[in-house]
Amino acid sequence: MTSTDVVAPPRSTQEVLAWCRSVVEAPLTAAVATLPEETREVVDHHLARHDFLVSALALLAAQALGGADEAVEVAVAVELAQAHDQLHADLMTRAVSRDHQPSAWVEFGDNRVVSAAEALLSLAFARSTKSQAMALNVALLSVVDGYVQEIEMEERTGAVELSEHLGVAAAKHASLPACACELGALAAGATRTQADHLRDFGDDIGLARRHVDDVLAIWGGPALSGRPLYDDLAHDRRTLPVAAALAAGATLTGSPAEQARGAGGRWPQVV
Repeated sequence: MTSTDVVAPPRSTQEVLAWCRSVVEAPLTAAVATLPEETREVVDHHLARHDFLVSALALLAAQALGGADEAVEVAVAVELAQAHDQLHADLMTRAVSRDHQPSAWVEFGDNRVVSAAEALLSLAFARSTKSQAMALNVALLSVVDGYVQEIEMEERTGAVELSEHLGVAAAKHASLPACACELGALAAGATRTQADHLRDFGDDIGLARRHVDDVLAIWGGPALSGRPLYDDLAHDRRTLPVAAALAAGATLTGSPAEQARGAGGRWPQVV
């Protein structure tokens, strides 16, 4: 049995995302253009500063097998599903900003955002084959399960184990990136083993990104995160830094700034 190494010149994150945008933006825009005007207005606002990371993972997984062009439809589908999830997430957490602009529900209200999110989900499934739609559905059900578990943990009076927090974070934030890598690889002709390996890679990327976002949501400030300094602490959100600090025996009391100091960590750019 032989193997073939696919070697590509190194590219920066910005170059990869710009490449992905150049490939995905036109078919994504064409899909969104089929929506009613009021729905399209909400979606256009949400996607205005979108980073295309999930679709980039699908294309990169396909490229690793030698055929990124084969995964364009998959990349569009997972990007639509990701936008659906983000609209719901901002509603549930009442997050007032995303990507350094007001969240869609702030601009258009809850009802229009719910309708737009459901329309995006329909578009995602419409662009998928039966097997792709089944895999995408499993990923989205995992996201829903993560939210259910998170609500249950927030309603508890006792402590939450760090392992529980990591499980919820994986369900909510790693399922779609993992699915994107798997489907992108399969679209390019991957074996089941290759697709599974790339799925594991996407799972790790999704979870790592979530953890970085959790740190920025406390110590990043408006310039880096687009959100106020200590935002998650101000809203009593049990993100990874909070869960890790509590698991280590820290007592988080007082103002958000005092809680951030009590957690024992500091983002380097914050004085």
